[in-house]
Amino acid sequence: MDSLFKQQFVNPNNSVKYAMQQSKQNHKYTLQEDVHLRIGIKPPVDIITPDISLLRNGRLIIKQGYQWNGPKCRGFWCKKTIRGALVHSVLYTLMEEQHIPDNCKDVADKTLLIQCIDDGTPSIVARLLYSIARRKKLPSSTRTAFNQTSTNDVNSSNC
Repeated sequence: MDSLFKQQFVNPNNSVKYAMQQSKQNHKYTLQEDVHLRIGIKPPVDIITPDISLLRNGRLIIKQGYQWNGPKCRGFWCKKTIRGALVHSVLYTLMEEQHIPDNCKDVADKTLLIQCIDDGTPSIVARLLYSIARRKKLPSSTRTAFNQTSTNDVNSSNC
């Protein structure tokens, strides 16, 4: 990638360390260290890819070097959406690669909203990003849904 600049950041609210590289085409973020989170998706078996691990207990591990486009926003509060955008990107990647079913999209979108609010994004901005995410369509998939264990709680769903 032909970079115009490269900076390294540590988001003080959630300690996600990443580098931002801006090219003429887009913004690209690169994770500088592993990130461990507990999310509401609990697959029946551990999912392990070169960049991402999603364990049966809901632990999500995003490995150093993972790249994503970052938040779809502009403004001074944009850095507060980094972790939400990261997790959202990872979950969409897992759906697109058919590691988790498409019905996990609602949980992924709600996770974006919750992560952004938890990290200090103004509620109106977080809800706008959530609204944009809900409108995004996933490529059609033949992946079947996980067995449902909980219906309404985003923190205990396995989709």
